[in-house]
Amino acid sequence: MINAVSWRSRLTRLSLAGLMLLAFFVLYAASNLTAFGQEAENSLLGGYETQTLVWLPYHYLDFPPFEYAEQTAFIGMGLAALIAAWQRRWRDLAIVVVATPVAVYATNLFKSVAGRPHLVISRDVDPSYPSGHFAVAAAVTLALVLVVPRRWLRWCVPVLLAWTAMIGAGVLSMGWHRPSDVIGSALLVTAVFLIVGSLFSETVETVALTQLWSTPVALTIASAIVVVAVASAYKPIAWTVPFLAVAALIATGLVGWAALRLCRTARPCSRCYRAHQREHHSENTSSRKSYSIWFARARLFTAQCSSPPSFSMMSRSRFDPVSRS
Repeated sequence: MINAVSWRSRLTRLSLAGLMLLAFFVLYAASNLTAFGQEAENSLLGGYETQTLVWLPYHYLDFPPFEYAEQTAFIGMGLAALIAAWQRRWRDLAIVVVATPVAVYATNLFKSVAGRPHLVISRDVDPSYPSGHFAVAAAVTLALVLVVPRRWLRWCVPVLLAWTAMIGAGVLSMGWHRPSDVIGSALLVTAVFLIVGSLFSETVETVALTQLWSTPVALTIASAIVVVAVASAYKPIAWTVPFLAVAALIATGLVGWAALRLCRTARPCSRCYRAHQREHHSENTSSRKSYSIWFARARLFTAQCSSPPSFSMMSRSRFDPVSRS
């Protein structure tokens, strides 16, 4: 039976997912179906991928998911599933194995179906909304942040968010995607995780930044992520770098906010869990005792009704004045 708290939590996540999907389609219409949107985003393209800083790890290290995107998604999903199984968090395991492939393949499906009409004269006419590369990074980040123990978050979250920001800014600087592609990918992947999470988990655990780091440490981590995004967005057309870095940071911030505030399944503390188990055990014991008493009384009543009274008792009750008095 779903209580009021779990129902409210699920309704909140579904509502936010609906708003994200609405924003996803609105962004697609504004950036791909209007001449102004296409012209504005095409102006940010230009240059060669070999002129960017992020081309070095991409070319020499085959940095994932620039390369081996699908393999990266399945390895990240497998790692998250192993962590969830090790902790016996079966609901989180179900969320990871369902939401990760759905989110990744949903981006490719929408890109192949929606298309990009030719409204302006440009050499960049291929449909690219949403970004599949960023979808892999966002899905793996959400899956891992969802299942890692709380004491690991202060170490895992900065690394995962810096990696996500690097991928988002990298695909923009190398000209593979437009800013709307990265932000739309973040919206779609986050919405998928919220919908799947609302189906499998009743309540969520809200993690505040102040619970993980002090204010100076949090500011240092945020500054480091910004530096990573700016460096990954660098290319010779200098005036485009801030726009590309901001788009990557917006998408990364959305993923991090959803991972820490909306996706982690709430788990009761050991003391609360033991108290709940004792209360549940006492309720079951009392119900079994009441059922036994009721059953014993029912058997006694049935036995009395089925056996007729003896003649001696009948005659005494009718004719003996002592028994009648």
